[in-house]
Amino acid sequence: MAVDTEARAAAEVELALPWHEDLWAHMAGALNGDRVAHGLLFCGPGGVGKRRFAERTVAALLCRERDTQGEACGQCSGCRQRRAGTHPDISRLVPDEPGKRIKVDQVRRFAHALHLTSQYDSGRVGWIDPADALTVSAANSLLKTLEEPPAGCHILLITDRLSSLLPTIRSRCQQWRIPAASLDAARRWLATRDIPVDQTPDDRLRAPLAVIGAHETGLAEQITQWDQDLSRLLARRANPVAVAERAAQAERRPWVDWVYRRSADLLIACVAAEQDSPLDETATAAARRLGPVALQAWSRKVGAVAQNVEANADWRLMLESLFIDLSERVTEAGRT
Repeated sequence: MAVDTEARAAAEVELALPWHEDLWAHMAGALNGDRVAHGLLFCGPGGVGKRRFAERTVAALLCRERDTQGEACGQCSGCRQRRAGTHPDISRLVPDEPGKRIKVDQVRRFAHALHLTSQYDSGRVGWIDPADALTVSAANSLLKTLEEPPAGCHILLITDRLSSLLPTIRSRCQQWRIPAASLDAARRWLATRDIPVDQTPDDRLRAPLAVIGAHETGLAEQITQWDQDLSRLLARRANPVAVAERAAQAERRPWVDWVYRRSADLLIACVAAEQDSPLDETATAAARRLGPVALQAWSRKVGAVAQNVEANADWRLMLESLFIDLSERVTEAGRT
């Protein structure tokens, strides 16, 4: 079948991102050599385009006229059905409602679907997103399918929080770490979409899709407020209970993504002499006073909060505990 180059270009523009190209070259090589692993884990910080890279991989796996660069044609029956959301060989495992956990009975239905005979010779594809939404029981139930996948089946898992996955899940998948964008690439790409970036900190620019989301939802202003609260708390100029109360009013997932990243930023700041950091001078100085041991301990508490983001526990009390712990560590560091 002759493939219209314009249609192929349109498909590439939809899923390809400029800062992915070096990594995509490796994926194209695996596709052309029939060396794509049966379990693929796409990870990286929020906003760098993990889902686009994963969807680009799905498109290539199911395309019947894939080119030598690993790109889907955009015109064959497989591509048309995938784009329309009606491809019979794709099974998706996602929460029943946004923000909820993926439960064991959902995994069982998903595994059963993957064992059905595929309608095309390209095989079946399973999509799990977000993989960190799996309950422990659901993750354990998934292990057998990852260990012994049906012939011709590829299972893709996507997560923003790799450390939240069970080690047994991580070890059974080939990891694809999606890179953050370079500052130049991010600025050029965002400029084509008329997104102003002059006042955007460098760390946010490296996640261009998050910049777009923040621009559209007003999240950028919330992040500025959260950063200010964190800086004042580290300077012992804010009440941790008041900081927790404001944080508890925010949408949970974006706030957790932010605090997860800031805990890493603080840890980096305390050990790196010179760096481009999203932290202000006050927070950076506090991180160096606290030191790596205290910040690693606090980061573990952040991870525990992240794992309970959709739990029925009292969210405000969890955040109070988190910020009181940090405040006490700051006070202790000030005594030494």
